Amino acid sequence: MKRKASEENINNSSDNESSDNEGPQDIVDVDFDFYNPDQTDYQALKRLLGQLFSADAELIQLGDIVDILLEENHVGTTVKVDGQESDPYAILSVISMEQNKNNDGIKSLQSYLLGKIKDEAVKAILTGANSDKKLGWVISERFINMPMEIMPPMYNMMQEETKQAVEKGEPYTFEWYMFISKTYKEVAPTVDEDGDETMGEVQKPQPKKKGKKKKAQAAQLPDSETFYFQAEDEVIAQYADYKVDFKFTNREKESSSDAKRAFSDFGIAPARRIMLVHKSKFAEAINEIEKICAASS
Repeated sequence: MKRKASEENINNSSDNESSDNEGPQDIVDVDFDFYNPDQTDYQALKRLLGQLFSADAELIQLGDIVDILLEENHVGTTVKVDGQESDPYAILSVISMEQNKNNDGIKSLQSYLLGKIKDEAVKAILTGANSDKKLGWVISERFINMPMEIMPPMYNMMQEETKQAVEKGEPYTFEWYMFISKTYKEVAPTVDEDGDETMGEVQKPQPKKKGKKKKAQAAQLPDSETFYFQAEDEVIAQYADYKVDFKFTNREKESSSDAKRAFSDFGIAPARRIMLVHKSKFAEAINEIEKICAASS
């Protein structure tokens, strides 16, 4: 175990909004323990990466990427609440894209991302066209109800661990840091032919046909803002030199799954964003995340 975080008060209410008519919300004290990634975490870490890539997870060999996290576990941290043998609720680590370029998982990820990117400068960084400009992929993923406040200590540990690794001659010196961020935009509500509310394009009324029910396809509102599932990604975006938005390849699977369909109830369309932060801004971005967490505590 690395160290135990101080107790955090987690709001466990099922409804984030409160009103004068509502009673006090339940507060649960939780101790967060920090551990190096361990072999027992394999399946849980694979699920966390699957959460990051959602419906496109099948296009990337995630198991091979998890192998890197476990083999190089002296850099990186998991968060658990029920002891070392329990499943991690969060992971933060960094992987050298060049050092692991022959790993099947990294090769499949690179191929996947290159299919989404048009910017030649971003492609050059991702492929390592300039061999002196090393790229580190920062893997930051956690359950949606895990608080942002766990991130500063995890980043501090990662910075210290990479520093120690570099002093030992290991390849953890990076020119660029890549983040793959979960984002969403608002979509316009509409009504299906039976009058039930759905999310999608506003369509002209059509005559009803017996036994058939059509739902409109999701459509983004004009000039809708990009939001982040993980609050610290908004900070990272401010320091990113490059930002590339992309949609899922398996969009139909994404929208049809029961879990993802729940997003439409809130009027949001999930997507992903690649962000590249130069090494000269990385520490400053982490400091800003720490300031925000300190101010909100």
